[in-house]
Amino acid sequence: MAKKRFRTDRLFIIILILIIIIIFPVDSVRRFIYRFNEEYDTDSAIVLRIDESTSENIQVFGKKEEEIKENKGNGFEEISVDSSQLFYGELVKVDNENPYVYSGMPYAVDLINYRNDYYTLINETDSVILNIQAADALNMMMKDYYDVTGQANFLVYGTTDTYTGEDSYCPQYFPESSTGNTIDLAVNVGSDVLTYDGCDEEKWIIDHCHEYGYILRFPLGKREKTGKDFYPWHLRYVGKVHASVMKDLDYCLEEYLDILDTYTFDNPLSYRFGGSMYKIYSVRYTGEITSVPVPDSGEYTISGNNTDSFIITSVKF
Repeated sequence: MAKKRFRTDRLFIIILILIIIIIFPVDSVRRFIYRFNEEYDTDSAIVLRIDESTSENIQVFGKKEEEIKENKGNGFEEISVDSSQLFYGELVKVDNENPYVYSGMPYAVDLINYRNDYYTLINETDSVILNIQAADALNMMMKDYYDVTGQANFLVYGTTDTYTGEDSYCPQYFPESSTGNTIDLAVNVGSDVLTYDGCDEEKWIIDHCHEYGYILRFPLGKREKTGKDFYPWHLRYVGKVHASVMKDLDYCLEEYLDILDTYTFDNPLSYRFGGSMYKIYSVRYTGEITSVPVPDSGEYTISGNNTDSFIITSVKF
């Protein structure tokens, strides 16, 4: 009987099958681990996931203290922040107890020349000053409001200054207006101008302003925290990320700043927004110069809270 010859093509097929058998479960495990790490950022104490249009539930995770310490400083560097920054930024809280220390508005614009065609001003002669990021957000919000409702009936009554006489449409002055991050709204109704009450089609602004970085500064049901009644016509710009966190948690600015005070570089608040993970943490003011850890790559902003801390908002790519 002739001996059977060993066929190399069969050997190749056997080897190929074995490779497939081995690789498939390994790859499945790799994908599972990747998804777990992507969705559950265990470096943070709180992870909030959100995209541009939907909010998801808050989930709480933690790491042992020694693990946090091992990662501290990885990809970060220390910078020196001057004490004047304490009174400047999107998150400064200004009220009668914490007056605003004017530090200038180097990026301010005049809405007389900067506004778009989807809202009007109380008049077209007196300057209406707003920080440029807040102005860009206002223009975009009013454009989208028009696209949804077909209305261009909002009137910007005040920004850094608001007339508060007997015939005022927004009969209350707020010290924080001097920051250049607030707008006061009224509504054109035919030949009349009415105080904005947050109802009807115009409620769209209250429901969606967080998508543009604005918050309702004195929302309904928060008098115990803000010391103020419901003023739907007074909006405050804080940036998209912070506005979305506050919307997700149903926090007013006072509540948000209180909770941020508990988050440090070692234990930041992490927030997924628009496909990126943001780290938000506070650094206590220590004097004329404060050492602040910031990412050595990616983007970050620093805002004072107008009292005792710097708030860092960073995103790493």
